[in-house]
Amino acid sequence: MNPTARRLVLLALTSAAAIACSAAQTAPALPSPSPVRSPTLLPAAPPAAGLLKDAANGISFSRPASWTRWLPNAHDPINDGPLIYLSTEPLLPTCAVTPGAAPNPPDAQGRACDWPLGQLAPNGVLVTWYTTRILVPLPSAGEVTDVNGYTARLQIAKPGSCSAVGADETLDVLVPIGQPKPWSNIGVAACLRGADLVAAEANVRAMLVSAKVSP
Repeated sequence: MNPTARRLVLLALTSAAAIACSAAQTAPALPSPSPVRSPTLLPAAPPAAGLLKDAANGISFSRPASWTRWLPNAHDPINDGPLIYLSTEPLLPTCAVTPGAAPNPPDAQGRACDWPLGQLAPNGVLVTWYTTRILVPLPSAGEVTDVNGYTARLQIAKPGSCSAVGADETLDVLVPIGQPKPWSNIGVAACLRGADLVAAEANVRAMLVSAKVSP
């Protein structure tokens, strides 16, 4: 091979090596794919655990096992009055009986007891499902909640009317029925006492969401 041909071959090999090196430098290394993490959803309130299904007077719901269902005294249909009691406390035998027993008769005015206990114990709960007898309009103020498959308003007062039994908080809600008309004659009042009101409120909300009222 003459000197000129040898120079041409060396030049070609040098150019090829330079092109290969340049390509290796410009091609970025692909990073290893990072694992994709599923988003963590935090509950809005502590979950209500140990719920039991229960029903009475055409009303079905879930309740904590620590709440006992009681049958209120009878009341004249022309009056408002309690339909169901749920409580962590034993109730007055003159005001309520356990399921399966015959309810006490109404008083001389055709009414049941005003309060089925004297005072709530610490961390005590008393829930009353009641009828207003006549249809009343649903309130527009209060926390939005679901009950009986519709949107309702939960009103919270501290201590509210439940101060009569030593409660720290009162929760009131009228249960929507007969939609689309915003009227009701069924209500729920919950009396709560104690330091852990958040957990007690969560149990009340869980009961409301699960509730169904038969037409």
